[in-house]
Amino acid sequence: MATSLRSRAGLRAARGSRGSAAFSGLLWLLALALFVAPFLRSADNIGSYEGDFGRDVVKDNDEDKIDLPFGVDVANYEKEFGAGLAKHIADASEQYFGLESPWLRDSGAVEFLRIPSGQQNFQIHCIGCHGEIGDGGGPAARYLNPRPRNFRKGLYKFTSTDAASRPQRRDLFQTITRGLAGSSMPEFRLVNEEKRWDLVEYVRWLSMKGEFEQVMLDDAYENEELPDAKEIAEIVIKRWHPAHLRSIFPGVNETPYDAASVERGRAYFNDVAKGSCYSCHGAGGKGDGPTAGDYEDDWGYPIRPRDLTAGTFRAGSEGVDLYRTIAAGIKGTPMGSFEGALKPEEIWDLVHFIQSLSRKEPLK
Repeated sequence: MATSLRSRAGLRAARGSRGSAAFSGLLWLLALALFVAPFLRSADNIGSYEGDFGRDVVKDNDEDKIDLPFGVDVANYEKEFGAGLAKHIADASEQYFGLESPWLRDSGAVEFLRIPSGQQNFQIHCIGCHGEIGDGGGPAARYLNPRPRNFRKGLYKFTSTDAASRPQRRDLFQTITRGLAGSSMPEFRLVNEEKRWDLVEYVRWLSMKGEFEQVMLDDAYENEELPDAKEIAEIVIKRWHPAHLRSIFPGVNETPYDAASVERGRAYFNDVAKGSCYSCHGAGGKGDGPTAGDYEDDWGYPIRPRDLTAGTFRAGSEGVDLYRTIAAGIKGTPMGSFEGALKPEEIWDLVHFIQSLSRKEPLK
């Protein structure tokens, strides 16, 4: 009898163990599906383009290749103007933006204690798409539409800062946390919050360093001589220092979301003197306006206006998200800033009209 009871207990334990293993396996499969899903979803019509997604982009008007890998671009310069630039940039980059740079530490622009963890997490989560130096050229990049962000240009599409400013830390944190809807940039809510802030700091540092190197190259091309590294370093660090970033906040609290506001927004949307939004987005907001097929982003890739009726917005669909997108514009794209062109109340009306395009029930 005792043997029988022990046998049954062992059987129950075995079943429990198998059940636990099966449940664990199911959780792993679910986690894998959540990770892979963003890369498998079909791309929307924003930033979409056809053909090879490699880096070799040529502009039609002047045949300039404007999205070359940085090393290739520097090598092309040295072929034309002689050697020396690559070493000059590398030495200056280490002097002013290296992780051992006293100048960078004294600037107060970077939280250095976050960099080691940020670098480790970047290699785990980001390097496959954005590449080791943050140029958007990771091994998966050619298969993604739209392409991963090239941090080295200093341009981030979705920020809470004005059109001339670099992003705030919280802007990058929000993008990492929420992802970008309708793209292959997934959300990372499951990553520990402190590690996400570490990632923010590492991405900021990559961007500063990359922008410095890019401006050095651009200056060399323009003046056909080795650039003044200290002068350029001071320009770049000022662009990124939190003390010099200007945030855009709604000029007034959100106005009532009602039928009257929606109709005013519709009028602004189709008014040439106000926003002329219809010329890109179409009168019905489907991204099919008369000029919709004429645009490229600052990286040289064809880009189409948002289909507003889909209700999917990269930077979020809440009222304040849309307000900031309209007010600040989308950096690196033809979508400019409307701050100043529209009063705050008018921007809220435009927000309400845009939200109404994907609303299922009519407003009373």
